[in-house]
Amino acid sequence: MTFKAEWEKANDSHILAANVVENMAAIACPGKNLISQEMISGGCANLNIKIQLEGDLEPLLLRVYLRDKDAAWREKSIATLLQSTVPVPVPVPQVLRICDYENYRFAITEFIPGITLRDLLLSDEPHDVGTVMRQVGTILARIAAHKFPAAGFFDKNLHVINQLIPDDYLKHAKQSLQNNIVSIQLGADAIAKINVTLDKYAHLFPSGKEKQLVHADFDPANILVAKIENDWQITGILDWEFSFSGSALYDIANMLRYKHQTSAIFEQAFLNGLTQSGINLPENWTIIVDILNLVSLLDCLTRSDPEKMPKRCADINLLSYNIIQRLSQE
Repeated sequence: MTFKAEWEKANDSHILAANVVENMAAIACPGKNLISQEMISGGCANLNIKIQLEGDLEPLLLRVYLRDKDAAWREKSIATLLQSTVPVPVPVPQVLRICDYENYRFAITEFIPGITLRDLLLSDEPHDVGTVMRQVGTILARIAAHKFPAAGFFDKNLHVINQLIPDDYLKHAKQSLQNNIVSIQLGADAIAKINVTLDKYAHLFPSGKEKQLVHADFDPANILVAKIENDWQITGILDWEFSFSGSALYDIANMLRYKHQTSAIFEQAFLNGLTQSGINLPENWTIIVDILNLVSLLDCLTRSDPEKMPKRCADINLLSYNIIQRLSQE
């Protein structure tokens, strides 16, 4: 189940009526008729709909925020920030409009053509894994080059309003372990082992001195690629709703979460792209990415209904077990 490919998606359980999309398009783009709409699969939290408006040469993306309405404004601010990256901008869809319709917050963004890196990696389409993953590492280094006054979570204007300290990671993980869903899914034995693991490596959590821009869901499902002049190139980094200020190791952890299911070149080329672009990895970085992944997976499991999301729960359980096994051997 590599790269969350079989996880249940938002559009599996939340369907918008065709007239709702029409009304949204009319609010955001008055005077233009909606010619077509196409739901794009893949989002675990939000809905993404490709729309074509009368008179426009290029399609647009209508993005509906189901969980966090302020995420629309954060994504707009992030896109503006990354557009100014020098010497080469980070490829991010620009947010053109943000509107409300009934109980929905939605945005109209640029539509970037291509397929997800996940789809490419899992396909039979010929591609050079090393070349693509080196690009991924280089782009992550450009993202991490953006610094903020403090580590923490953003408001809609990218001001850090809730600062992060090292104890927050351990505290959040321990709270997740007390969640009923987590308790039932993992069982007492696994939870006991996770508690021991977290206590053992708590001193390795990011110190709070790292104040880099973190995507927070940086994996192949959120990276678009397209074949340009016979080479696969990255054309877009999507879904910035969870972004915050902190350690780039969080994004490295996300990208390497399924490394045990990939070839060695996947990880090595990614790391080469990072280090050749100025990212220095600490001595115990492999342990740090494992504990960061563990904290993230536990958090995700608290929001995973086992009846509605059995594949997602099963994958999180397996990933958590693998991490515990690796760390127990350190």
